[in-house]
Amino acid sequence: MTLTRMAVTLTVAVAAATALPRAALAADTRDYPAVASRGNGVAVPFQGFVGADGRPTPIGGAVGVDLVLGSTARPYLPCQHYNRQSGTGDTFVNACQEKGSYATYTRFPAGSGLVFPHGYFVGNTQPDLVRGGVLNTDWGARTAGLSFEFYPDPRYDAEYVHSRFYVDAFTRPANGWTYSVDFGSIPLLTATDPNTARLGGQLTVAGRPPAPGRVSMTIFGGTAHSSTGQPISSFAVYAGSGSSRWTTSPLYAGSQRITIVDTATRRQCMLDRLNVRGNVTVDFDLAQPGFGHPDSVCTG
Repeated sequence: MTLTRMAVTLTVAVAAATALPRAALAADTRDYPAVASRGNGVAVPFQGFVGADGRPTPIGGAVGVDLVLGSTARPYLPCQHYNRQSGTGDTFVNACQEKGSYATYTRFPAGSGLVFPHGYFVGNTQPDLVRGGVLNTDWGARTAGLSFEFYPDPRYDAEYVHSRFYVDAFTRPANGWTYSVDFGSIPLLTATDPNTARLGGQLTVAGRPPAPGRVSMTIFGGTAHSSTGQPISSFAVYAGSGSSRWTTSPLYAGSQRITIVDTATRRQCMLDRLNVRGNVTVDFDLAQPGFGHPDSVCTG
């Protein structure tokens, strides 16, 4: 499983700092009504990323956007509704840039300036990326929400905050589109910048290192703001390498939710840590109840 796909699978349960239920897969784009008054579709006045000083990006990266239909409370993600073995999924999965993952995945080089200078748009037609031609998806008219997630160039993955934000209100008609609030741009921060955090610690099974691939972790939370003052949050993904220690990429300072999965037992525990700032130690032992934390909420 790739880092991107792992992150997407686990992040569909989070929108900004609020939780979304796990996306349902027993549905299809055609099951969701369209809002005819949206015109050409929906748009987010989000320009992209800048350096901490507001100048063009010091590193390259990518932004993946999840398309959510239905509602924030009961989301359906058509681009994640895809079975790689059978090659089947949503009626319009061929319009997804990353089948089984993001609707779009936009890469940009260092110094590229603003990624979406005119905003990010979801229209009612998309190109068929497999057969050619055009698909009349009505995705713009059907959109319930859009989740934006930033990935730095892999060479700098451990240094930069992975930011994310979710928008689910499109109320401003203009120029044939229906717009959300203005998100402006997001500065790229590192662990050396103020108001950031990093989690890490021991990771063992009865005191011994877990086998490679046995553990997966996602962390969501923190609080920051875009250039227009809109709330944004952060995420980190850890895939067990067989080490007895774990650590995250930088996060925005603030409350964090850790979800840890023991793939050998299929047990999953969720642990909240409030007001995290700077380097904070959280140790886990998979052999212990709650993976060593009585305040964990566990299933499996």
